[in-house]
Amino acid sequence: MQKLKQAIDQRDIDTLRGSMRGSDRFRDDPLRVASLKLRAWGGAALILSFSRLVMIERPTFNRFIQACKDGRPVVIVAWHASLLTSIYCHRRRNVVIMTSLSEDGDLITRSLYNIGYKCVRGSSSRGGMRGLLEMMRLLRSGSVGAITVDGPRGPRHEVKPGAVLLAQKTGALLVPVGVAYSNCITLKNWDRTEIPLPGSRAVMITGEPFTIEPAADINAGCEQIRQRIVACETDAREYLASGRLNSCIIEKTGGLN
Repeated sequence: MQKLKQAIDQRDIDTLRGSMRGSDRFRDDPLRVASLKLRAWGGAALILSFSRLVMIERPTFNRFIQACKDGRPVVIVAWHASLLTSIYCHRRRNVVIMTSLSEDGDLITRSLYNIGYKCVRGSSSRGGMRGLLEMMRLLRSGSVGAITVDGPRGPRHEVKPGAVLLAQKTGALLVPVGVAYSNCITLKNWDRTEIPLPGSRAVMITGEPFTIEPAADINAGCEQIRQRIVACETDAREYLASGRLNSCIIEKTGGLN
């Protein structure tokens, strides 16, 4: 881990401006490309129709809005399973998301581009160094970052060190996010993704922004992120059940944009 920190210090970020692209070997296959584009448009349409299928409540979203006015870089941190709701709620906010270099990452990246997101390609398992450096550059140029901290392959709810390193190197405010649904199905994949059923309620809780000290231990930083996201999930379930958050009644946020 120390070697990774040193490598980031020694590399020239400005020479790594281009994000890596996945599945280049399929670029000359017109059927494969057409299929990917079609599925990406379908994925984008699903995300954009999300609020018509599900009643979304985000009672503490103003914490994110205020963090973006602080003048420091901002990075949203969430579980991979919360990706759908978080993507919908943070669209049109100048957010750049780190996506993997896998074929699944190609589909997610193209879908996100179709609804206005920027993407950096890289993950803990492949292209992580280049992805982090590109994310640092974009944060310093004014973009908001977003990382699913246990992705792209898990283990579920195990925070990878990338978000910690990013926060330490940029001084970013980390904004944790947790989600709960009133009625959903759970997929049998590694992160047990929950898909809300039509007509259900979805609550997204944005936690208080926090920082990680540059000298902090990496593992301690990962645990801090984990605890913050878990707390947001607990608050989301509490709000879903009672309409209360931390013993206070929070006004429901309507009219999502």
